[in-house]
Amino acid sequence: MVCVLVLCWWAVSSLAEEPSPETVLTRVEAFYQELKSFYAEFNQEVYWRRGYEVQASGGRIWFKRPNRLRWEYRYPERMLIVSDGQKVYFYSEEDRQVIILSPEKAFSRLVLGFMTGRHRLDRDFVLLSGKLETNGEGYFLELKPREEKGQVSRIRLKVLPKTGEVKEIWYWDFLGNLTHLTFEKAQFNLKIEDKKFSFTPPKEAEIIKEDG
Repeated sequence: MVCVLVLCWWAVSSLAEEPSPETVLTRVEAFYQELKSFYAEFNQEVYWRRGYEVQASGGRIWFKRPNRLRWEYRYPERMLIVSDGQKVYFYSEEDRQVIILSPEKAFSRLVLGFMTGRHRLDRDFVLLSGKLETNGEGYFLELKPREEKGQVSRIRLKVLPKTGEVKEIWYWDFLGNLTHLTFEKAQFNLKIEDKKFSFTPPKEAEIIKEDG
């Protein structure tokens, strides 16, 4: 009888410990809506369906509300994405080329939109499923965009279920290509000077503006 009661208590406790997908999604939403700034190192892998090639890259990212972003690719080639709140600069050191966009157009991508507060997961995505990781440390959320007008057909998040912090992102485009992002050494709500988000195009760089 004692063994049966212990097993029953364990089963009920296990079920109670695993939150619902809706609860975890709400925690993710709250975490990034309240976030003022963050820094992280990232690794990115792109799996191209055509040719089965894998492209690996990595670097660092800084973000500060409102609309300030610095995204540094340090390998395999050095690239820089900087938003000063008014304009967004895409600079390729190898190509010596700078593309200038408005924040509205540059931040329209659904994948990172929720991390910068421009999109809401509960509004812009449909929750497909949620599952706790085997070791209980992470929680996987599967979502898809409500409207098929963007570049993303499906997205998977690995988050910390208690806080809502995103640790990994997988997203597929409509051609079947997969991009996998992982974030490490993340720091939140730290003080970041505005000069971190300033950028002056090199004199020898080709400038391509949004209206061009």
